[in-house]
Amino acid sequence: MIELTGREKKLLQILAVVLVLAFIYFFIIMPISNRRRESAGGVREKIESIAKIDRIYEEYRQVKQKKAQYMSQLGNRDANINSMIEQWAANAGVSSALAYTRSTQTLIQNKYTMVTTIMKFDGVAIEPLLKFIYEVENSALLLKISYIRMREAMKGGNTYDVELKINSYSLQ
Repeated sequence: MIELTGREKKLLQILAVVLVLAFIYFFIIMPISNRRRESAGGVREKIESIAKIDRIYEEYRQVKQKKAQYMSQLGNRDANINSMIEQWAANAGVSSALAYTRSTQTLIQNKYTMVTTIMKFDGVAIEPLLKFIYEVENSALLLKISYIRMREAMKGGNTYDVELKINSYSLQ
């Protein structure tokens, strides 16, 4: 049997303590700290996921609200676009300059009706024309101004000949 000196015994004890400390560190402390870091990162990821879901839900809610608004506008079948144009022109003070209106009706996907209205104003000032366009854009109907063509009028300065094309939509 090998006889160990006091110094060698102390070195073996120190080695055993170091091995026990290494074992405790690598097999107990490291897994706990890794799990803690992973759980903190997981919590952050979960919070970010919840925030992302909240943003998606808010977007969905806004789209749903916009769809309900459009569907209510589409359901307004009683509105006659020509009479509405005459009313808007009277409100804007351009009814005397309204030369003609022409409307054509189109069926889209057997579900929606699109009425295309072309109108012409002769010798209208720009300010009342802008009031008329404002009335059209802020109506409760689902409308779209497809184009506006303006040419300087022959009647005099600061007046224009204007041609507008308005598309209005409703449910069949």
